[in-house]
Amino acid sequence: GSYIHIDPLGTSAWNALLAGSKLWALFPPGTPKEVVQPPKHEGGREAIAWFTFVYPTLVNAEDPSHRPIVGIQHPGETMFVPGGWWHVVLNLELSLAVTQNFCSRSNFDAVWAKTRKQRVKMSIKLQEQLKTHQPDLYERSLVPLAEGDEKKRDGSSSSSSSSSSSYSTS
Repeated sequence: GSYIHIDPLGTSAWNALLAGSKLWALFPPGTPKEVVQPPKHEGGREAIAWFTFVYPTLVNAEDPSHRPIVGIQHPGETMFVPGGWWHVVLNLELSLAVTQNFCSRSNFDAVWAKTRKQRVKMSIKLQEQLKTHQPDLYERSLVPLAEGDEKKRDGSSSSSSSSSSSYSTS
């Protein structure tokens, strides 16, 4: 599985399960990091530790916005995780899945803002490709962002990275 995180650069993701089963817990943007990722708890940064020590404190949380959306994914099902959503995944058995993070027209502004700020060299290459292949997105990439616009555009103030994530310009 994977420990609680938000996918990088504001990207959304899909996860298609081919075999096995996965337990998912998700929280919308704006859920405080200290709620879903307490600084210290037993078991370290593993999905099983999160479900063992953190999940029980949140499943019936007094604040309804701190309660996870939980589901079990079965073979043949695809999970969609919108950009900015916290999520943690536990493989319930030996599992095989294909996953991809992506930028689409609907999340382009948020992804572009984060990419330009966090991955400058990649943003330059991406902008060159947009000019040739997606002129309308290239034009959107030229609009300067005012301080704080990144948070307004994607509804998130937190970011994280996932070792199982990748970035696609397609």
